[in-house]
Amino acid sequence: MGKNTFSITIPEKIVEEFHLENEDEVTVSIKDQKIVIEPKKKAPGNQTLSLRWFLIPTTVISLLFLGYLFYTDKTQIALVGAYSIANFVLSFGVLSGVFSFLLFFIKGKRDQVTTKSKDIYWRNFPTILLSFIVILVFALLVFFKVIGLVFIGATFDRYTATLLFFVFVGLVNYFMIYSALSITPAKLTNLLIFVIIGGVLLAMITNKDYQWWQFNFSFLGTIEAKSSWQFNVTLMFSSLLMVALIDGLFVELQKAIPHSKRLTILRVLLTLTALDLGAVGLFPYTETGPFQGVHNQVAGYLVYLIVILIVGIKWLLPNVTKEFLSISYMIAATLVVVVVLFQWTSYLSLTAFELLSFMLAFSWIVLLLQNLQKMAQNINNTFEVKVKLASEKQEEQE
Repeated sequence: MGKNTFSITIPEKIVEEFHLENEDEVTVSIKDQKIVIEPKKKAPGNQTLSLRWFLIPTTVISLLFLGYLFYTDKTQIALVGAYSIANFVLSFGVLSGVFSFLLFFIKGKRDQVTTKSKDIYWRNFPTILLSFIVILVFALLVFFKVIGLVFIGATFDRYTATLLFFVFVGLVNYFMIYSALSITPAKLTNLLIFVIIGGVLLAMITNKDYQWWQFNFSFLGTIEAKSSWQFNVTLMFSSLLMVALIDGLFVELQKAIPHSKRLTILRVLLTLTALDLGAVGLFPYTETGPFQGVHNQVAGYLVYLIVILIVGIKWLLPNVTKEFLSISYMIAATLVVVVVLFQWTSYLSLTAFELLSFMLAFSWIVLLLQNLQKMAQNINNTFEVKVKLASEKQEEQE
């Protein structure tokens, strides 16, 4: 007597997602104590597509770069500087990267390539595109700053310069194509973390007054600070990114849990928190002028919103875990201690108080967003199936 044959029924959503048809074969494997079912004929992965397509825009823009060098009769070009490989990469290279991102994001939305961008809505696309441009430019600026310090005064002939330009632009296009194909709500959260922390750190580093911390954290956004625009734009930009992330997450959650008043209230509170964060950057601290005191007011509202969210999260978020509740209450208790140490004992300086409050509040927001992502994924992408013993007639046919 042969071994028994078992079967499972795959939900219709999975069949549509992977374009499966009757009699299509799938592979079943065991990975980390999990059963993994995959189509036997897999579509090319995001990394494969990125490697396959990045050469086209890179080659075109590199040939144009070489032609420009001949047209201007430049025989030597510097690695960094006013007229250099770095400048051309930051202009034409970034431009080609933006074009690649646009092209493959659109292809993904039209189901012309395998992508995860279908969960990203068009209304959030401008903010997401700008986020990746900011990250790309920031990374290139830091990279070429370091390279310029290592290779001081380095220059190259036309062909060597073109080869270096080709390599740098190729990396830019690969990054932008891969990002367009693999963007997910989880990666948007990582993007938010990078933008806000990177922007604040950049404002600290580039500030002309290295004793800024003796004033307060908000000093980074005042007119007395050299790079105040970086700090303020970071906050406003992070606000838009957070609104886009909240929008995508709650659309998915409300598909599975429709007409939930608690989720609607949570969405409104989180959106108000994001907008208030942007207002902190929009109205920098000032002791004179028509917006005097506005910065402190909106910063105060931000604290109130965070406290309301932490206190009410048990009621607002369905099926919230005990672990997250415990962490939330610990952060709330720490915030209370920080306030007491600052206002009642004067143990903490204003800068220390603002930094600690910002880090605690931002950490909790990130944890909340990650919990919402996990909840949306579990609700919409987890299915229960039954393992059934195949009938004798089916076994004979096989």
